[in-house]
Amino acid sequence: MIRRLTVAAIALGIPLVGAGPALACSCVPLNVREELKSADGAFVGRLVAVREVDPPAEGQPISSADPVDYVYRVGRVYKRGPGLRRGNRVRVRSARGGASCGLPDVIGGLIGILAERRNRRWHSGLCLTTTPRRLRHVAGGTGAKVRPDRLLRCDLKT
Repeated sequence: MIRRLTVAAIALGIPLVGAGPALACSCVPLNVREELKSADGAFVGRLVAVREVDPPAEGQPISSADPVDYVYRVGRVYKRGPGLRRGNRVRVRSARGGASCGLPDVIGGLIGILAERRNRRWHSGLCLTTTPRRLRHVAGGTGAKVRPDRLLRCDLKT
């Protein structure tokens, strides 16, 4: 009996030895008003394209953490910054997949984005997005009849 348990433990444990860490996007609620104040830019945009930044060589693995540029057509701007003008197309750098807190990749989807400016590029992530309606209410200060808005901030868990 002990021998069978030992064999079973070894058989189940060997595949785990080579396994890398599991990644998941974990978001913590934050106040949208506070996040809007600290953001370098905020806008509502419609996703028109997703562009790979550094495509992997053929046969190389693709990771959800690989950087990609999400191209949005800017609608309303709630906090101005370079390139954030109604009707412009703007690139926002983020991770490729939702497991790594990347932006949603639904072409044609309308979304409210809070972004920061780093190295002359816009950056954001899944947890710095909200609905267009929430962003409008928070930016317009019409909070009396609207329940307190919350925004989710991501921390990549390994």
